Amino acid sequence: MNLSILESKLNRHKISFSKENGEIIIGKAKRDIVDYFGLGVVPVLIGIGIIIFFIINIKNLRIGIFQMSGAALFLIGIGVSNLRKYKRKKLANTFPKIFKENKIIVRTPLEDYKLDEGTIMEIRVTNKLLDNETYEGNLFIIDNNNGLHHILRFHDESEKYVQDDLKWFEDFILTQTGLKKITIGNTTQT
Repeated sequence: MNLSILESKLNRHKISFSKENGEIIIGKAKRDIVDYFGLGVVPVLIGIGIIIFFIINIKNLRIGIFQMSGAALFLIGIGVSNLRKYKRKKLANTFPKIFKENKIIVRTPLEDYKLDEGTIMEIRVTNKLLDNETYEGNLFIIDNNNGLHHILRFHDESEKYVQDDLKWFEDFILTQTGLKKITIGNTTQT
């Protein structure tokens, strides 16, 4: 099983993984410190700092207070939005998924779910707009007990890239598990 394309797609979406004995183990989302602090924490702190500065010096400042207040609120909004995206991605990719020959194992605190040709009933993908610039792609597997297993969540600025990558991941899972594809809407029946 050639996993180099899978590795490059996981790297592009900053989803951590490891390779052991020809298997890919997908785990938690990578903690990208630059993105987390630079695009999340720092804008929020700067925005709050500007607001505190205005509260302390309100009598001395009259010109440009509305523009600076708007900039502070904009920075806080951008930072909070980026922190929420980071948290959603981290939560979705928390439980390890092990891609073995002909099956996927999803490890949860309660039990391990083995998803293979005999247990996968449907693959479902969603691609939705989160904000003006970001799309979120999700891939779910529904097993023969109607259990919903969240396999991947990732973000991108291009709807086409998200849709193409979701299609690629879906085809990879079908190939990996040896399933045949029957597409109905945004779901793949097996």
